[in-house]
Amino acid sequence: MGALFLALAAGLFAQEVPSKEPPSRALLLELTAEPRLAGTSGGLQGAKVAARQLARAGWEVEIDEREVVLSYPRRISVEIWASVSETAPLSQRVERFDADAIPPGDVPLYNAWSASGNVRAKVVDVGYGLRADYEELAKSGVDVRGAIALARYGRAYRGVKVDLAKEHGCVGVLLFSDPAGDGGLKGEVWPEGPWKPDHEGQRGSVLPIANAPGDPSTPGFASPRPGEDSKRLSLEELTQRLPRIPCTPIGAKEAGEIQRRLEGRGPGPVEVALELDMPRQLRTIRNVIATLPASAADAPFAIAGGHRDAWVRGANDNGSGCVALVRAAEILGERARGGWTPRRTLKIALWDAEEFGLIGSTEWGEAHEAWLRERCIAYVNCDASIAGTRFGAGGSPGMLRTLRTVAERLTVPGASTTLWEDWVHRARDGRPELGLPGAGSDHAVFAHHLGIPVVEPGFGGNSGGQYHTDFDDFGMVERFLDPGFVGHELAGMFLAELLSELASTEAAFDGAEAARAFAGHARALGSESWFGAERGERLASEFEQLALALAKNPALEGAQRFYAKFAGAKLAGRDWFRNQLWAPNVEDGYSSVTFPTLRAATPETLERELASLTAEIRALAGGGR
Repeated sequence: MGALFLALAAGLFAQEVPSKEPPSRALLLELTAEPRLAGTSGGLQGAKVAARQLARAGWEVEIDEREVVLSYPRRISVEIWASVSETAPLSQRVERFDADAIPPGDVPLYNAWSASGNVRAKVVDVGYGLRADYEELAKSGVDVRGAIALARYGRAYRGVKVDLAKEHGCVGVLLFSDPAGDGGLKGEVWPEGPWKPDHEGQRGSVLPIANAPGDPSTPGFASPRPGEDSKRLSLEELTQRLPRIPCTPIGAKEAGEIQRRLEGRGPGPVEVALELDMPRQLRTIRNVIATLPASAADAPFAIAGGHRDAWVRGANDNGSGCVALVRAAEILGERARGGWTPRRTLKIALWDAEEFGLIGSTEWGEAHEAWLRERCIAYVNCDASIAGTRFGAGGSPGMLRTLRTVAERLTVPGASTTLWEDWVHRARDGRPELGLPGAGSDHAVFAHHLGIPVVEPGFGGNSGGQYHTDFDDFGMVERFLDPGFVGHELAGMFLAELLSELASTEAAFDGAEAARAFAGHARALGSESWFGAERGERLASEFEQLALALAKNPALEGAQRFYAKFAGAKLAGRDWFRNQLWAPNVEDGYSSVTFPTLRAATPETLERELASLTAEIRALAGGGR
């Protein structure tokens, strides 16, 4: 099969590009010609490009439009003042943005969903802006109430930093990237090198996605199509769900000037004046959904998807994932034209408004919830997934066997080693594992709301400071992240192989593998004193019995119930999330914690929650016997 796809791909390349230029290069160049911020003319143009390319590949294409609330920066002003007696600021940055501009303009430094506001206050350096940082400041006698928090990016989702600043009494937040992390202290900055110059910063959403991703005006239910009537939260209810203080990113140069004065290395004290005009508006977003139908109309299906929108041009995030998905569609479309029909339907989705808070995928998932729970066997996510050729993956336990099958078919470029062998060589103890995905991308609605297995393959090895910047563009990819577009072509072939495997294999999801993985997680939980080794061993034993039962019945229908079984009840205080096996960590938003229902229990209710989870495991084990 691997040889077939390689030959097929080689023939396709030769037919389409006589110069032997990788097809992914031309695709990325066209996709990144202008900014693709969701809800703008650039977002619409990106949808048209994607739909045209998928239709040319022979897939049936539809545009799923949704009317959602988005957040734009009409005007942003950041002033740094040396003291109240000064007549002019040390520095001032004023930026404006017109969301209705045609053609679309570059997107200024801003944090979507920040509150509008006009504040001037002293600045306190709060480290990474985590709970532990505020606790240390309190121990040192530093009062942050009424101050503007200066926080570094990293170690947590930026929205968590804003929530914690508000919780501790701050009136505003400045977010910056440490030059030691992705800036000038790493090496040459753009355009001479791949690292972030000190005037640039990281855009991004501060929507509280660890509580509920998607359109904040329609929590837990789908946003309507344009022109449809639908319920929404009132303005007052919406305001209560969104950040209540102004927040904006700044460059390392501005942050350094503030820090020097806070540390006494510059004359005088320092204050910052923020004036943010951040309207929240109803806008139309567009998911591009392509289908390669199976021979049977009611066949189960698999979906591969990635977001099409970007903060500016987004060549890596997520032009790379979009291009790889289109390349996979082209390879499979060529195969279909040769007479192949997938046993199961395949879908490719290029989501909109992911950058604002996973909005396009969440609203589509909520709109088709019953159908997805019944028919979707797996979701493959591709998000900023290519920066080289080094293969790795994360996802739901139970998907590793299928990944291995595919990774053993393809070789590392320029070597005889398979992708799987290379991953094994780099893995700890020679055993690749799938990290449990949090809430940081479009897999969230599938893994945490619908109970569907997810997997996210990626190809790395190169890096830079381009994340959510204006230089995440075509030149960055071609010069530094994937010269020659070898990784993009490899990713396209890998996704084609993976989708073919999901379309044909009787049991693409391995329930026994998943149960064994959660037995390991149960024993790890037992090492935490509040839970205890005896409880951990009891829970692990239940999962091991489940693994034995599912090993006897690996059929798709039995395995598919695995995550659906553990996605029935809503998590306490987080109604949108239903995955009882793991959930996003509310303290950082990106990482995951295992067994959230047990962690949320009180000492008095812990045994009852453990018994409830055990009953679910035994019920599934009974069905697997």
